[in-house]
Amino acid sequence: FFFFFFFFFFFFFFFHSISFLRIQGMIMFTLTAVIHSLRPSQCVIGSYTCETPSNFQYAVIYMTLLLASLGLGGTRFTIATMGAEQFDKASDQGIFFNWYFLTLYIANAISFSAIVYIQDNVSWGLGFGICAIANVIGLAVFIMGKKFYCQVKPKGSPFKSIARVVVAA
Repeated sequence: FFFFFFFFFFFFFFFHSISFLRIQGMIMFTLTAVIHSLRPSQCVIGSYTCETPSNFQYAVIYMTLLLASLGLGGTRFTIATMGAEQFDKASDQGIFFNWYFLTLYIANAISFSAIVYIQDNVSWGLGFGICAIANVIGLAVFIMGKKFYCQVKPKGSPFKSIARVVVAA
């Protein structure tokens, strides 16, 4: 269990990036699927009683879900905004959004079919492993291209903007 916390804190504090949380979540999903002690034993078909998960197994799955959810929620739609900021004209931003969401939904269709097929027919560990590797590759490409990005400096306090949204709602 110490390994998971070390892994979480090292990457989170060292790189300060929410994308690493998503990768850590996917790696933990893969480990949960591969390492039998991280998940409860399977129930016997036709049995009314099953072995309950241990506190450690609960902690692992909740940590995994927390990391994957924070990483996904923190990156999926903020990446679209960061990408649109690379363009000055509104028409170019619109074209970017069209391509971004087209590729996003094509990737979802692939994951809903191909990855699920692999998980059902080959191995859950392989399915999660493919997802983790795809996340690592995507983050590596993002980091390698970061020096070419136009980074827009924030104007004003982000808390002020959040407060305006809350008041407007």
